[in-house]
Amino acid sequence: MPDSKIVLYAEALTHIRQLTLHASLQTEKNEHTKILLSSDKKIITALHDGESSSIYLPTQISGTAHVTFPIEKRTEISTRLQIDDVSQLDSAKQDAGGVEVPWSAVSLQENASLNCNQCDACILSAARAISWKDLPSENWAELMDFWFCHKPHETGELSGDHAAQAGGFPSRSKLDTGPGVGLVDIVSFLLHGEDCTNVEEIKTSSRAGVIALRCSSCKTRVGSRAEGEESYRLYKSRLALVKEPGQAPERYPAAIFITARLLSLIESSVSRKVVAHADSPGEAESGDEGLLLWIFNPDIYYSSSKRGPTAHRAMKVFYQTISEFGKFLNNDGAHHEELVIPEEDFVDFRQTLEESTDILPGSARTFQDWKVGLLDRWEETASGSARMDENPLNKKVDEGFELFKLPAGMQELYL
Repeated sequence: MPDSKIVLYAEALTHIRQLTLHASLQTEKNEHTKILLSSDKKIITALHDGESSSIYLPTQISGTAHVTFPIEKRTEISTRLQIDDVSQLDSAKQDAGGVEVPWSAVSLQENASLNCNQCDACILSAARAISWKDLPSENWAELMDFWFCHKPHETGELSGDHAAQAGGFPSRSKLDTGPGVGLVDIVSFLLHGEDCTNVEEIKTSSRAGVIALRCSSCKTRVGSRAEGEESYRLYKSRLALVKEPGQAPERYPAAIFITARLLSLIESSVSRKVVAHADSPGEAESGDEGLLLWIFNPDIYYSSSKRGPTAHRAMKVFYQTISEFGKFLNNDGAHHEELVIPEEDFVDFRQTLEESTDILPGSARTFQDWKVGLLDRWEETASGSARMDENPLNKKVDEGFELFKLPAGMQELYL
């Protein structure tokens, strides 16, 4: 199927109550090129060279029913439209309650089971009856060390190790779990080895003290284990989860979990620049390459004609490829966070980020020497205008609503 002559992209800038609209055309604009706005000010259609493209805007805007642009803008059109009411998007962010990620402990039942995402081999049987618990923040150990070393009611001075041990918390301890208990964080499950099946251990030379776990059926890497510990850390992106017996398995791409990890990372950091790289650079397809990420805006709503009529919640990321990321971190690591990603997930994440750049019109794909990408945020319940039932094209509309007359064949876009 040939590429559309028109690419539409809209992004809500709620802090200044404006919506940025981009249109990219394959041929130069002429007197017949128009931008049409529906009567409820939520749907925009672009007409050009006998073709049309429509998007459902992230939120309602102000403006007239017909918008046209000067001919001298040629193939790139960019304008800002006033947002009528930001309360819909603001309330959506408040209701979301921070970073959301699939498969938190509260969403799992005891009879949930885990399969290999590649071949569906059973990794955790529903018969194991696991008690699921959410892990605290990744900085929990440092915070507990600090608390035990600086308890205000202590009269005498204790060394760091002795203070932690006196409080019943061993200094620099690691999380471990016993049979029948599953600990859950943003990107992984921590399960006792006795609860898992079809998992084999492989020692690797790239990471000292870490044993790789792979599916014994298809040999896909599914997690890791630290030497001296009995718990398996299984990566969510490498698994399919069946919440209850008889239900269809759920699967999510690696980018969903890594995006949530990035959001959590910048929430606890003063920096929005992150160096992301594979955990086994000597074996990863990317070699010693990493990604320098600048989380430009962690929470936006956007619509793109390349992704259907619905709006999406995402974060806007500027990114660059960096070679020899180890040297980069040594030289400038104080100003950047580091994110280590399983090598297979890193490859998938980089591909997702690069493909997202194509969602944007040509004029919005770069900023200085950065490339621009979009990483969709996962939500338990779609918020704001991302709800499909808010789309007038998919529900019974209010009396008096007048949708613009679609050109022949346009109805097929929304089937």
